[in-house]
Amino acid sequence: MKLRQATHADLAAVFAIEQAVFGEHVYPDFFFRQALDLWPSWFWLAVDQADQPAGYLLGAPSQDPAHLWVLSLALLPACRGQGAGKALLQAAMQAMQPRAASIRLTVDPANPAVGLYRRLGFAEIGREPHYFGPGEARLLMEWQPR
Repeated sequence: MKLRQATHADLAAVFAIEQAVFGEHVYPDFFFRQALDLWPSWFWLAVDQADQPAGYLLGAPSQDPAHLWVLSLALLPACRGQGAGKALLQAAMQAMQPRAASIRLTVDPANPAVGLYRRLGFAEIGREPHYFGPGEARLLMEWQPR
């Protein structure tokens, strides 16, 4: 796997990854087009040997300019466990760090990625038991540059 920034030509593949990974809780396809226009330097892809997207990470600013967000990190199931998620997150953190007092994200407490986030220095700062509705809990995690 190698990393690169997303392009307009990648958007259909990104949306297919989104649907494959998140099921009913997906961003609409047009959102990715708008995200690419707004935050191109925080829209990263992990691509295979044929330069086809296998995963993506999308970062964004918040109302408070000091706190940036990882809106989504998704890898196709066949590509997990190979270091691509870690590489995507580290690339995004490096790109976002000059602007950020912190980087935040939400994650399902049962998602194995929680361990990756903790290993990279994210700490739990909150928990919402019904983030997407009843029984759809999410952890709020934050990373602060040292």
